[in-house]
Amino acid sequence: MRPHRTILFTLLLMITTFPFAFAQEESASLPSAEISDMSGKIVNTASIAHPGENLLILGWKSDSKSALLCLDAFTLIKNEIAASTKTKVIMINFDPAQNAKTVEKDIKEHQLTFDAYLDPNEDFSRAAAISYLPVMLIVDQNNKIVYRKAAFYLGDEQLILGELKKLNPR
Repeated sequence: MRPHRTILFTLLLMITTFPFAFAQEESASLPSAEISDMSGKIVNTASIAHPGENLLILGWKSDSKSALLCLDAFTLIKNEIAASTKTKVIMINFDPAQNAKTVEKDIKEHQLTFDAYLDPNEDFSRAAAISYLPVMLIVDQNNKIVYRKAAFYLGDEQLILGELKKLNPR
């Protein structure tokens, strides 16, 4: 009699939890947080202009080798991103304020030409629930985060490019 109870309990559990296994989370909006550009001007993340374009946000720290590799990889394909998608690419650095000179040095050394912002207090990082760097966020024209990827491996830039092309090709 006992095996029937366990089978019945297992079936009941599967039936009640099955609908939740395929529940999809609604896209989160780009959170509002104050960050600064490289000149020190305060900018609100919700107001970073990208009318008619999607937004690719690359979050990084200068002590992360994989983050620098990520930025280098996206620098190599920036012309392809511009030619094949309607996307503005920005990078947000989460280093403490005392590392601003290191960040500037890294930007020059790696020849990064994307719009650069600083978030030394990690306000945006907390608001966007970023816990692992580097992170890549794709924001659509309605300010909804439609794709998120933490960590970077060579080839991930092509994955992100594919997602951008699906979202809004030229």
